[in-house]
Amino acid sequence: MPGSFLLSAKAARLGSWPAPGITESVRHKLKSLGFSIIRDASLPELTVIFGSPSLKNPDPPSRPEGYALHCDRNGVAVRGRDADGLFWGLVTLEQLLDGGRRVPCVEIHDAPAYPFRKHVDDISRRQISRLDDFMEIIRRLSYYKIRYYCPYMEDVLYIRSFPEIGQGRGRLTPAELRTMHAEARRHNITILPKYSLLGHQENLLSHRKFRKYAREVFQFPSAYDVRKPILRPYLRKVIRDVCGLFPDSPYFNAQFDEVIGLTEKEFMAHALWCAKELARYGKRMMMAADMFKNHYGLKKIRRLTGGIVTNEWNYGDPRNVEKAYLKLKLAPLGQAGYCNWCAFLPSFVNAKRNIDLWTGVMRRWGGPGFGSSQWGDGGYENHRDLCWNLFAYYGEAVWTGRAVQKDFESRFQATFYGAPLPGLKKIVEEIAPARKIAPAQSWKLFRMPWNGLVRFAAVKKDSLKDARTDLAAIRKGLALLKTCRPKRNAAHLEHFRVALERERHVRERLLLAGRAAAGLAGPALARAARKMLGDLRAVRKMYERDWLRNNKRPNIEVSLKVFDDFADSMRQAMTSCSRQSGRYRCLDLGGFYNTYIPDVGGVPIGPGMVNGVPFRFAGLHHSHADLTHDKPLCLQFKACKVSDIHIICGGQRIAADLKKIGPMAEIALYHKGKIVFSEKLLSIRHICDWWAPLGEHIWAGGGFLHVDRKRVSYALKPGQMHGLTHLSRFKVVGRRADALRIRLIDKGPQAIGLFAATIETV
Repeated sequence: MPGSFLLSAKAARLGSWPAPGITESVRHKLKSLGFSIIRDASLPELTVIFGSPSLKNPDPPSRPEGYALHCDRNGVAVRGRDADGLFWGLVTLEQLLDGGRRVPCVEIHDAPAYPFRKHVDDISRRQISRLDDFMEIIRRLSYYKIRYYCPYMEDVLYIRSFPEIGQGRGRLTPAELRTMHAEARRHNITILPKYSLLGHQENLLSHRKFRKYAREVFQFPSAYDVRKPILRPYLRKVIRDVCGLFPDSPYFNAQFDEVIGLTEKEFMAHALWCAKELARYGKRMMMAADMFKNHYGLKKIRRLTGGIVTNEWNYGDPRNVEKAYLKLKLAPLGQAGYCNWCAFLPSFVNAKRNIDLWTGVMRRWGGPGFGSSQWGDGGYENHRDLCWNLFAYYGEAVWTGRAVQKDFESRFQATFYGAPLPGLKKIVEEIAPARKIAPAQSWKLFRMPWNGLVRFAAVKKDSLKDARTDLAAIRKGLALLKTCRPKRNAAHLEHFRVALERERHVRERLLLAGRAAAGLAGPALARAARKMLGDLRAVRKMYERDWLRNNKRPNIEVSLKVFDDFADSMRQAMTSCSRQSGRYRCLDLGGFYNTYIPDVGGVPIGPGMVNGVPFRFAGLHHSHADLTHDKPLCLQFKACKVSDIHIICGGQRIAADLKKIGPMAEIALYHKGKIVFSEKLLSIRHICDWWAPLGEHIWAGGGFLHVDRKRVSYALKPGQMHGLTHLSRFKVVGRRADALRIRLIDKGPQAIGLFAATIETV
């Protein structure tokens, strides 16, 4: 209908109320819109009138949280099916006003497609908002009608019974939570805790006091050991304290996802016990469905009692699991993803597609709704606020139950920035999705040491062409960003600028590495390196400033270390010393180098020093020698008396059963064709898994916990999630030798990656 109504009055007339008092959220929303409240008994309940509209009694949909809004040239009427519906109707009025006072004439009858609308916010991976940012998140979620705010917490929550938990990590305090809950009530939001009662507690279990609760597996401990009698008394206190910090939530998300080392029987028993304990505090337990889907069988979900709600998380194509749930007549909650992890910019295209797909899947299997998650794997260096358009996209999709319309970005910008920003829209919809180097690859390259980049450029030559193409597009994106003139939330664009600058910088690095691989050396390379390090410092400073705008300072050092590690690797490469002590003989593996893996390519190129011992590593086109049982290695050298052997190595696919440690390889010294020394090297104890040996990821690592520390020392980190070890202290006792042989004994799928070997002479 044409026309509009000017909201010039100072009071809103409110009809009868079904409860003793007006809900805090409705009262606050009217006040924030600039209205006082006049009670009018002549009006129907849950109805608010502004002016004198011709239709004073709009009929809302019969569904929960439904509302109707009618505006004509004489006034506005909003009526809710329930208190929630009236509040959401007032939010719609706020959206129509858009900061002004004139409402277009309109008739709206609306209700959410799903009652369960949840935003999961990972604050455990080292990026924790300041209180004012948490408050802004709550207000924004309310504006998008997302009902539940779900902070994901591992050890970043103050727990009264165990005050050591999260100390020094910027944890949420009871005072902060009280303030957040008060703001949430004003905006009709419920803060729902996501606190693990089983797995994903690697930070907590690394603490000396809490290690006793861990399930000891090959990987770094990440799950509680439910067999230990001391666990339940501990968890009773945790449950009591956490429930007390979240009094408004009827739910408690206990996770139970990606658990290592538990049998089905143990898993089920622990889930049922936790649900019973949570019920004592009026909480209904939520848990992930992935352990059933991937290990125990989906039909076992039926054995869950006590009102447990399962949650199917799927960040790709949820249609892949749809048939399995439909066949079993199961309708769990769904969980979409914002695709912001391990990328400088979220993958906007993939996230929107995933959210759209969930609307169809949830409609077909008749579930109660779906949430959406943002994750910060690898230290959460990508700013959480970069996803605000995706939060709005998800909010619209889960409310309507339909795929979002194509004009979304323009509509979002008009409300969030107060004006359309064509330049930013082009970045989000065209430039970012068209990058030749994929976001995950770019993220890895940003973490790759200098030598690894040089090897990568030498082997993956097409990547240099892609980097040039991307660089031109990214520079265009930065130029477009300067043309954006937002009327509000202008500071938000800084997140995009920092992300693009990091994208630019990693491609500049790669192109310089390509020049080094092609022969740039000496003073010319040194000058280029100094310029590159200067650029790195500028981007680092920009990133730090952007981080601190919204987040607490604790944990930023983890993200800044990524910048510093690369700078150190570049300086070390420029100053590497090729001189060798007379007591060491670096063996040249020469033709035995047969493998290149980018993620472990960051070892020295040629001569290098590790733990004070000189080694000779592979050249540009290989990273190491991959030894298998049918490919023994035999190296000749000038006869001498040997006092020790030093090898830099890593194991691949080592058996993770600590009870089955056995011989994996044999190393031997020969003299004139006869064995003068030999030793069988044990898996795990001597040959450590090179994938995250220090426990950088729950699915890998932790292998260094189980090595023989007298003989095995950590050597270096050659790339993301990888680490090599230095094995020495062989009992050679001065045997004269002229050859070294290493052969794999185990004929299974295992292998040894040998990076370098050095003989220490008497």
